[in-house]
Amino acid sequence: RNMVSYNFAAQNRAVTLNDYKSLIETMPSTYGAPAKVSVMEEDNKVRIKLVSYDDIGNLTDVVSTTLQNNIINFLSQYRMINDYIDIVSGEVIDMGLQIDLVIDKNQNTSDVVTATINQIITSFAFEGRKMGDPLFVGDLTKDLGNVPGVVNVIDIRVFGLIGANYSSAEVSQPYLDPTTKEIEQQDSTIYMKSNQIYQIRFPNTDIQVRVKVLGTTTY
Repeated sequence: RNMVSYNFAAQNRAVTLNDYKSLIETMPSTYGAPAKVSVMEEDNKVRIKLVSYDDIGNLTDVVSTTLQNNIINFLSQYRMINDYIDIVSGEVIDMGLQIDLVIDKNQNTSDVVTATINQIITSFAFEGRKMGDPLFVGDLTKDLGNVPGVVNVIDIRVFGLIGANYSSAEVSQPYLDPTTKEIEQQDSTIYMKSNQIYQIRFPNTDIQVRVKVLGTTTY
């Protein structure tokens, strides 16, 4: 077992699924660059799942045939002779948030709302996430609780945004409301499948923040 990590260097072959993932993530830029990669063994195949970037830097499940072919050609020099490689598109889960906060009456409401939205954008940054990573709403609650001027995070509601300018992919968890598509959280968590990754596509419209000023009774 301890020698497995040396197999790739010794054989110049992709021995493990992680080898394939690492090769794709570090292949020369002339072949192209997928945004996110997940590699699984399914139906006796090495199944590679990809998502790309769109024109404005968001994630999209539209992966060009050119990129797929380039990856297959690149991996052909490394794959084991018995490995059959299949490349498919992953799924992008577009989300919207509605957040209720109590804020300090001595703080400027607009400043607190802006800081809250900026924190959400930071928390949702996909650069440090892998496909399949869940959304921990509890962690997001902690992040927002640390925003200056926020006294309490009352509620965070998460919605699946589907169709039109959004992806058609949906989470496997049920909706609390099939009309609004509010996602039912499980232990303050929204889980992704191994081929899914979440994002907020349009922060200016997909994040809604309501505030209640401490000492008042209205939003």
